[in-house]
Amino acid sequence: MRWVALKYIKPGSTLAQRVSDERGRTLLARGIVLTDSLIKRLKRVGIRAVCIESKSTDDVIVTEMVDEVTKAELLSITYETLEELSTSGFSNRLKPTFLRKRFGSLLEDVISQLRAHNGAGEQLGSVYLTDGELFHHSVNVTFYALTLGLHSGLSDVDLVDLGMGTLLHDVGKMRLPQEILRKPGRLDNEEFRTVQLHAQLGYDMLKELRDFSTKSSLIALQHHERLDGSGYPWGLTESDIHPFAQLTAVVDVYEALTANRVYRQAFLPHDAYAILLADKGTKLSSSAIDAFSSTISIYPIGMTVRLSNGDCAVVIKPSANNHQVPIVRAIENERGEPISPYELNLATASDIHIVTCES
Repeated sequence: MRWVALKYIKPGSTLAQRVSDERGRTLLARGIVLTDSLIKRLKRVGIRAVCIESKSTDDVIVTEMVDEVTKAELLSITYETLEELSTSGFSNRLKPTFLRKRFGSLLEDVISQLRAHNGAGEQLGSVYLTDGELFHHSVNVTFYALTLGLHSGLSDVDLVDLGMGTLLHDVGKMRLPQEILRKPGRLDNEEFRTVQLHAQLGYDMLKELRDFSTKSSLIALQHHERLDGSGYPWGLTESDIHPFAQLTAVVDVYEALTANRVYRQAFLPHDAYAILLADKGTKLSSSAIDAFSSTISIYPIGMTVRLSNGDCAVVIKPSANNHQVPIVRAIENERGEPISPYELNLATASDIHIVTCES
């Protein structure tokens, strides 16, 4: 099986994993044979890539670190909570104690599943499924952050607080004009200042919830602050930025760069990773980036890529001791014709590299 972008999917392909919407609801079940009309439907609702069966990669097992049922439930609850918090007054159902009840046990389940994989993010493949919708972005950032938190040795209590804060770190955007958030072109100065308000707005909303920890609320307030004082909303420097917010800043930047947005195409994972490294120790936390480098495989197993020699290949495993450069299996030539498969370790193949992601 392998992940393939919808624009490269041909009718007749069979889904190897179910497809869900931003609320975690099933759009298409595993085993469905895709038709032209189904492919068009998935494009309309913002699905970026799907996992399909493939004879040339039938030995490649794409096993998510967080199972489909848990992720679907987390997406659904995150969607409902962000919608409720976006209203002018909190819902009568959304009591201060209810949020922790709503998320606590589910986050503990997510943490348990991530821990079962030894906290190594080699299979966060589903982060590439959609075009950066807020709900998916929030859940993806949470998966990344918890993986780094496990690597850093955070306690279970701190991990839940980290998860609560990252799930709702962008809640303030629910109070902003959607025409600005979805503007296809570059924001002008006034529009950018409006977007910056989401950090303070989110914090003001979350701090009113009595059982929502201060550490969790500070993630919403400070995840755009930078160590050198160049961030917002307050221009804080390293010593004044909470460690949870510093960690969240790293994964928030990476997840945002690798998602398609209305104003730009997604960055290649290795280009996004290079941006993190360029800001290491100046704008972004060195320890958080070190944890990212040690745990996250930026090219997850099953991802389809295009190589510089023109061949289409699928990631089959990370290179030993290098999570950022994978071992791939080439399966098609540049015309989409099957070839005799060959495997290539891109960490040692100096003359061949990834030029595009096709998932």
